[in-house]
Amino acid sequence: MHLILQWLYEHYLEMFAFVFGILGVWLTAKQNIWCWPVGLANVILSFFVFFFAKLYADVLLQIFYLVMTIYGWYEWLYGGEKKTKLSIRRIKMNETFILISIGGVASMITGELFSRYTNAALPYWDSLVAVWGVIATWAMARKILEHWIMWIVIDLICTIIYTYKGLYFFTALYFLFVILAVYGFIVWKKNYSNQPAPAVSQ
Repeated sequence: MHLILQWLYEHYLEMFAFVFGILGVWLTAKQNIWCWPVGLANVILSFFVFFFAKLYADVLLQIFYLVMTIYGWYEWLYGGEKKTKLSIRRIKMNETFILISIGGVASMITGELFSRYTNAALPYWDSLVAVWGVIATWAMARKILEHWIMWIVIDLICTIIYTYKGLYFFTALYFLFVILAVYGFIVWKKNYSNQPAPAVSQ
């Protein structure tokens, strides 16, 4: 019992981040505006978890998530035509090319920097997750349907990384994120098909 209590004490931030993370993604799948404040709590807790685990790219990513949470909150409420509620849309071909190009180059540069100048545990994999997390979060804030596909891939990679680092709550969390991302994609695709008119390009 003592060992269990000690482990819980050492990992309480991870546990709370787990709860807020699951709730936030579930609310996102439901297009519930409360996904943003719940996500904010997850971001703050995750910042400290990743800092202590020396996953510095993920630490920087949480700072970006903090900004994007505020941006996404506003966009979902007022990002539509004439400051109306934002609608779901599909990604454009030119956006796909631009995002893949930016994601590939930025991941390599970031990985090299963390490899050379920090004691980061997994600099290239950590950077890949961080860069594509930025891209996926922006796409989520703009209600682009395909952001769920990005998260499926990201969360699968994270599951492997956090297992390696012994962050078992986060391992379970990101495995559940994979399942929730699949669910979110199905729900959003159905909602997109049921929209009265195609989403207006922003």
